[in-house]
Amino acid sequence: MESLYDVLIIGGGVAGMTAAIYAKRRGKNVAIIERFALGGQVVSLTRIENFPSQSEIDGLSLSQMFSKQIKHLNVKVIFDDIIKVDFSDKEKVLYGGKGQYRAKSIIIATGLSSVELGKNENDFFGRGVSYCAVCDANFYKNQAVCVASKGGSGIKGALELAEVCSKVVVLDSEDMSKYASANKNPKIQVISNAEIKKVEGDKVVDRIVANVDGKDREIKTAALFVELGKKPKTDIYQNIIDLDDRGFIKTDSNMRTSVDGVFAVGDVRCGFLKQIVMACSDGAIAGQLA
Repeated sequence: MESLYDVLIIGGGVAGMTAAIYAKRRGKNVAIIERFALGGQVVSLTRIENFPSQSEIDGLSLSQMFSKQIKHLNVKVIFDDIIKVDFSDKEKVLYGGKGQYRAKSIIIATGLSSVELGKNENDFFGRGVSYCAVCDANFYKNQAVCVASKGGSGIKGALELAEVCSKVVVLDSEDMSKYASANKNPKIQVISNAEIKKVEGDKVVDRIVANVDGKDREIKTAALFVELGKKPKTDIYQNIIDLDDRGFIKTDSNMRTSVDGVFAVGDVRCGFLKQIVMACSDGAIAGQLA
């Protein structure tokens, strides 16, 4: 039979790691369940200037400082993807791709996920398709790339890419003609009313098929960066805990959700300010009370 934890934390970003630190220091049997690697969204930030005690730091360095403390405290980290939950009993059950896990208390710290294009882009994930321009720009140095955008959501990523890529084509699903005419970066081309229909290539991305103003166009590219915004990772909690109309988890001031023994912290919960320092505050409260 699997172990029964005092506290299981779903998500290893800043909020989740802070919660683990506080729970572990209370003597709790605690573990973090993380899909990929510790750090979360913070890792993609190139410069942070408003985190207390650090006049300036990059996200990777900051997340490594958190990770070092997690290791120092001997917090267990389980790499798995939680796909189903059962919060109906006093002992909560999490079902992952690699196994199931039980705990007396759960802290949800899954943050935000990238909005997907919804075509076949994930067939090429890691082989030319990326959801993070800041993270992966250097892989395409001096190459032409495309950015999937909606209402200008991809412009910031395009500017990052233009620092290293030879050309950046922004395919925006809305009318971006005003921005296109005002754009002064010769490396960036903005195409309005573009619907990406398919990503094509052999082993890696080679071209994009897009419908532009009613006509199909084939655009050669080394990569597609999907920059359509973020949404809370809460699909598996539908009809289990209370969510707002945007999918964020509702909590009280002590991070408690509508289900006894289940807490939510960081960007995944309803909150006015989505900042690292707030994620730390949320995690500290939940880690102390879980």
